[in-house]
Amino acid sequence: MKKVNPYNLLRWIARIAGTLMVLFTLFIFIGEAIEGQKRHPGSALSSFTPLMLIIFVFWGIALAGLVLAIWKEGLGGIISFVCFILTYILNLFNKEASMKGNAITIFLIFCVPSILYLVYWKLKKDDERKAIGIKSKESS
Repeated sequence: MKKVNPYNLLRWIARIAGTLMVLFTLFIFIGEAIEGQKRHPGSALSSFTPLMLIIFVFWGIALAGLVLAIWKEGLGGIISFVCFILTYILNLFNKEASMKGNAITIFLIFCVPSILYLVYWKLKKDDERKAIGIKSKESS
């Protein structure tokens, strides 16, 4: 008989929130790319500093971590959480950032699915360890 995982609701909340955040970010990115191309025809990357490009790369890896977390909660949660934290830290050194004070709120909101994935992963691992401990005691 298959045991029902009591933490499935937590996993589904993380999946839905993470997917919505990835889709929202892609929607904004595509819209800004199209609008930027209309305003400044040519190479849009030339207007970015190397720091901004690094921030965008870490942000992209963090979003990819949220997608990976749909299948591998622990690995994806760790990748996305670490990359979101690195993005925030690097953004503190970004002179072009216009809202440094309010950035913490945005980054915390984007970290919520990562944290939920990590909490789910930890609770699931703890349950598996308990189940193995109970089975080994019964068989002795």
